[in-house]
Amino acid sequence: MKCTINLPDTLAQQLEEYLQDNPKQTLDSLIQEALEEKLTSKNLSKLLNLAGIVSESPTNASEYAVIPKKL
Repeated sequence: MKCTINLPDTLAQQLEEYLQDNPKQTLDSLIQEALEEKLTSKNLSKLLNLAGIVSESPTNASEYAVIPKKL
């Protein structure tokens, strides 16, 4: 898919500087990473429900997760 986006000058400048500072990163890969992170829900309730562990969980439940200490 091809699309055209309009960026404010300050954001476009930041983007150019970022890509110069990170030569292994392309504009395509940066946009893809950003979109995947934004569009992939961090809401695990559907997965937990599928696993039969939890029927409902708040979308920010992972922020309150407790990792048990090793004995």
